[in-house]
Amino acid sequence: MDEIFKTIFGDYTFIQLFGFFWFFLIGYIIYALTEISGRDVQSPTTPVKWSWKFWFHDNWRRYLTTILCTYILFRFYVEFVGTPLNNFESLLMGLVGDGIGATAKKRISSVSADRKKLMETLKVDEINTDVKITTDIKIDDNKG
Repeated sequence: MDEIFKTIFGDYTFIQLFGFFWFFLIGYIIYALTEISGRDVQSPTTPVKWSWKFWFHDNWRRYLTTILCTYILFRFYVEFVGTPLNNFESLLMGLVGDGIGATAKKRISSVSADRKKLMETLKVDEINTDVKITTDIKIDDNKG
């Protein structure tokens, strides 16, 4: 079992892998926050109001690509660079891996989502939510 673990993850301990994952995650979050802050809300394919649902459906393929690219960069890091990975480099690798995922989303159609279709779905959900809120207010008015 140790041989399989070493083949898949390299010569790292579980604690080292956990630490690297933590710094990969910080790199992903930093890159995602820079992308979120640069949203073009004037675009007809971007919701004006932030939506986690839209963000997830628009980016899930990108994050699968990011995880795959980060894994490849991580697993073969020693072969690429010649030195063992450290925590700072894993933070940078998280930034680079998410950048590769973002670039793939922009340039490869199978990684990007159909944003117009997502916007149509989002508009239907917003209308249903507004009607539900209005109904709840009417119920509260009748009680009081």
